[in-house]
Amino acid sequence: MTDSRVPLAIAATILATLTGCASSGGTEAAATPSADPANQQRQAQTQLATCMKGKGFTYHPMVSMPEPPDAIKQEMSGDYAGMKKYRSKYGFGFAASFVYPNDGVGRMARRMGDGDGGDDPNGKVIAGLSKPQREAYFDAMSACHLEMINKATGKKHKSMQEAGKAQSEMMEQIISREIDGDPKLVELAGAFADCLKGKGYRVTSQRPSDIARSTENSFMTEFGELAREQTPTADEARPLLQREIKAALDDLECGKDFYAAYRPKLNEVYERAQLLPGMGMGMAVTVKG
Repeated sequence: MTDSRVPLAIAATILATLTGCASSGGTEAAATPSADPANQQRQAQTQLATCMKGKGFTYHPMVSMPEPPDAIKQEMSGDYAGMKKYRSKYGFGFAASFVYPNDGVGRMARRMGDGDGGDDPNGKVIAGLSKPQREAYFDAMSACHLEMINKATGKKHKSMQEAGKAQSEMMEQIISREIDGDPKLVELAGAFADCLKGKGYRVTSQRPSDIARSTENSFMTEFGELAREQTPTADEARPLLQREIKAALDDLECGKDFYAAYRPKLNEVYERAQLLPGMGMGMAVTVKG
């Protein structure tokens, strides 16, 4: 498979919340920002479109982030019934990307630029470019994002990799303080870990932010490697999905009380983090498609 960089219109919302991975900019996270997130989004998108135009490319500003599918909202909510409904069909969402590619709820990002632009007008723009033009388009987008992040944060990052590392470190600090430092979540995570161990699952850390991904991590690795080698058919992925569903349901039964407290708080943390300077401006990533 080849590398393919895709706009993160939906992926930023879905994957960040589900995996507990996100990026954040700024130097102070203790204070709650007071900016209007909708207005911040509009301004950032307008800046991106202007920058891309200056580099000779078309970019359509996205004035609002697309809403995740209802199934994703259920999985993100922490509600037991909603999470069980999602996991009974999609597991953790990895193999489901191949078994149910059109449901839009999988965790493995789909490749854009090969004729599948969906409803995103920028996907259609990318699909109409030749391979060299696509590479130039994404290089220009990365350069624009870097300019925007440096302007917003007052930093002088030399690459998106450097900026992303700094943002990830900032988000880790926020998670460590507000999630892993929460006494109630620490207590619930301990009970969650004991239950998983009792079912035969390996637990390497009982920190709330770690235990939330403990059972899914091996599937994330397995399907990431699989996607790098080839795109499996639905029939090839289906047996793997069945294993994933069982593990996801076991995980949910053990973490029922934990998720009810953890997911709402994590969602709140991410919502506030989105308002920090530079957060959400890195709207392109490299994925294996």
